[in-house]
Amino acid sequence: MIDNLVVATNSMRSSVSGLKKKLSNLRIQVESFDAEIEKITLKFDNVVTQSEIYKSKIEREMGREVRRLERELMILRKQVSKEGPINQPSDEETNIAATIGILDSLLRHISRDADDFRLASEAFLFPAVFERVMDSTDYHILTVPPSIDLVIERGREYVNWVRVEYYTHLTNPDTWEDAIPSIAEWWRNDALPLLYGARDEQWDIDVPLSLQEMMVWRDNPADRPLQLPTIFDAFEIYEKNKDAILESSGLKEFEVKRFLQDK
Repeated sequence: MIDNLVVATNSMRSSVSGLKKKLSNLRIQVESFDAEIEKITLKFDNVVTQSEIYKSKIEREMGREVRRLERELMILRKQVSKEGPINQPSDEETNIAATIGILDSLLRHISRDADDFRLASEAFLFPAVFERVMDSTDYHILTVPPSIDLVIERGREYVNWVRVEYYTHLTNPDTWEDAIPSIAEWWRNDALPLLYGARDEQWDIDVPLSLQEMMVWRDNPADRPLQLPTIFDAFEIYEKNKDAILESSGLKEFEVKRFLQDK
């Protein structure tokens, strides 16, 4: 009787030991499976991100090609109708150049040493304002507006608030995601209405560009024509006509005044 009990006990111990080994192996397999799932998830997220960026690039590239052809057609029409020398900038180009120059100056004076704040601001302003400057005269600013000094001062106050609120630069992915909605709201509801004298409801549906897109814009100038063709064209027009609009737009006088004021 006792021998049978001992045999049964040993058998049970052996079974329990076997089960423990199987459970241990199963846990190792589950952990390995979880690791593989995590790797696949990361790869999938990366593919989705790259696909979205590639899609945006293709759409912008096609849009840029259409606008380039439209501009060439406009120049040819002027040549045929002999409305004026082709090498003279058109009113449209000088108006675009003046607007981009004023916006660029505004961003520079607000941001000063806060390049990350400028990048975050451009993420919203590029689709909300800069692209529309190329398509709509409603967004043209032909001369430096009287409100620009107030916008600069309020902008610098906002940059100081951002520095207190966030411990890292805005280009930190987590900080970017948290801060970009607030920065977009400041431009929508404070800066742009002061600059333009009115608020545009379209700004409410404009979505800022992603951090990945803006980092490519900042770090890879050669990719700008493909990545953000409309913005690239806008800055090209400004650079080409910069000297022609410095006096007429009031930018030269404004820059001198700000230089003396900020010394």
